[in-house]
Amino acid sequence: MTVDYKTYSAEKHEFFKKYPLIEVETSTMNEYSEYFKTYICEKGQVWCEKMGPEYASTEVEVEIKGVKVKQTIEVKLFKTEFWSTKQGSKFYYEKY
Repeated sequence: MTVDYKTYSAEKHEFFKKYPLIEVETSTMNEYSEYFKTYICEKGQVWCEKMGPEYASTEVEVEIKGVKVKQTIEVKLFKTEFWSTKQGSKFYYEKY
């Protein structure tokens, strides 16, 4: 499920409010420019994040000087996948 930043931030805040943070482990960046963060909390709860680039393409149609043109464009997004011991994966995207 894809969520906006407000939802991502609120869910993360509520999780840490309920389960105080003990330790954060951050991986090194891999060959795909991804890295992982694992937040270890009280009561054995864990919040995880996987962050890195993702390319998306879409076909757009624009009109220039009365001529309609269809073209496929590709954009680079920054994707954050997050999950915890209490919920499955969700995704938050932002401009890279």
